[in-house]
Amino acid sequence: MKPFTYALLLLFLVTACGGKDDTPFEEAQPRTQTDEPSEPENPNGQENSENPLLQLSGTQLVDADQNPIYLQGVAFSNFIWDNGPLPPEHHTEEDFKRVADMGMNSIRFYLNYTYFEDDADPYTYRQSGWDWLDQNIAWAKKHGVYLILNMHAPQGGYQSQGEGDALWNDMANQDRLIALWKAIAERYADEVQIAGFGPLNEPVPTRSITQWSVLAQKLVDGIRSVNQHHLLFMEKAIYVKNADPDTNFNFPDISGTNIVYEFHGYEPFFYTHQLMEFSGLGDGGTYPDEEKLEVAYPTWYTTSFDNPQLPANTTPWRYFEGVPFKVTDTNIKMAIPALVAKNVSGRVYFDDLVISEYDADGVFIRNIYETDLSDSDGWSYWSRNQSGTAGISTTEGHNDQKSLYIEGATDDANFSNYSVLFETTQNHSYQISGWMKGNNVAVSAECKIRLDYYTTDGPVYKRNKAYLESVINELDAWAKAKNVPLYMGEFGAGYPCFENNKGGLNYVKDMVSIAKAKNIHFTYHTYHEDNFGLYRGYGIPDATNVNQPLIDLFTEILN
Repeated sequence: MKPFTYALLLLFLVTACGGKDDTPFEEAQPRTQTDEPSEPENPNGQENSENPLLQLSGTQLVDADQNPIYLQGVAFSNFIWDNGPLPPEHHTEEDFKRVADMGMNSIRFYLNYTYFEDDADPYTYRQSGWDWLDQNIAWAKKHGVYLILNMHAPQGGYQSQGEGDALWNDMANQDRLIALWKAIAERYADEVQIAGFGPLNEPVPTRSITQWSVLAQKLVDGIRSVNQHHLLFMEKAIYVKNADPDTNFNFPDISGTNIVYEFHGYEPFFYTHQLMEFSGLGDGGTYPDEEKLEVAYPTWYTTSFDNPQLPANTTPWRYFEGVPFKVTDTNIKMAIPALVAKNVSGRVYFDDLVISEYDADGVFIRNIYETDLSDSDGWSYWSRNQSGTAGISTTEGHNDQKSLYIEGATDDANFSNYSVLFETTQNHSYQISGWMKGNNVAVSAECKIRLDYYTTDGPVYKRNKAYLESVINELDAWAKAKNVPLYMGEFGAGYPCFENNKGGLNYVKDMVSIAKAKNIHFTYHTYHEDNFGLYRGYGIPDATNVNQPLIDLFTEILN
């Protein structure tokens, strides 16, 4: 996953504009394990004597003797973001022992293709890469820990941040990825300590989920041409650029045996990723929090279209009082503030916002949200054509030197705060007001402060275990309908969640409890790194720079 995942954030962003195309995107249904010829006692059509590896019996993971196996573990990032020819010093044999002592039996082991292959010499694999992997397999074997080899950084670029388009646009990169996996799968075809292979971490196709389905099937077929038995952990795309999630949650449509379907669980995103420099998010609150609203799959529904807008050209600070919007449509469940700068071209500043609530008779009840916009915590920028920028000004403000701004947008654009999502009440009215100032605003611009209203097919939750269950329940129901197993390849919370009574231990305990109750295998992200690590810092893990309460929790609930 790391250093950043956009799945939940982009789900909000693609639904945040009033003029989006709501045409449904249709894709084929993924084939299930039962599409393959099978016998009741051996659903994968394999003789146990031929397969000493971990395997599937229906949706149950078993060993060669058909004993049930449940994978619970942690990720080794191996500092793959260094993109060097040699893996950096990340761990030693002692760390495999530490993993086993926590009651874990598996490690999701991150790979970077650069450990094996040079762009200047494709299809030629470094012996140093094999030696490194052989050593780690030996350590894993000694301490009774399975490895799940995961290609975290493929040819064509790291996917999670949406910067790996070259994987999808240059077929040579796909060919090299498939060839590397064939080499890995063939070399370790009989290695029992390897639970399986994760061919691609957090895919981000550039046009449609079909791109991932096609590549995923090629990866499956390539691996199976040299290795018939190892488990394959096939991930859902975390998003598809410029497209909504499909009816299969962006899982690839593939066929084959011993396939486990993988997803990652970081909801609520604004909680798990809070207060870390790379995420750009502010204070995300605590867990649990019965006052905090959380919704699994919100959809943009309507907005306060009648709010006044900023005049064109250059204008001084001016107060804009919003028009109260009465909620009479039962589909409206919640709302967020949005700063709009459609076709602004120049720059518009926003400051001192207030959201007010009135009862059915128009009597003032309360101010839901008041802010001087002195920071950009929780605010996310969206532009239909990816033009323009948004951020915080430190030289221009209504009552001080700070405000938020949008500039350069040549299409629909807004700056929205999903962290203050609030629940609406039928027949109550809501009003957002604030200050704006313009600088060379285009005549065709539409700049205003508004409330965006959302709906959802499911219930509205508070931030608690019931909400976490609601997110995973949908994936679990999908898997049961397809008769396929699930693996939560990553879940975790950043280090600020374990400070200042923010409830990180409560979050982890609830996530593990939910996964175990549903027989969803899991690995925690991650063992060793600054942002999410059990051990923080760089180099070999330092026992004095560690999240000891989390280690103690895992030791208690997993042993």
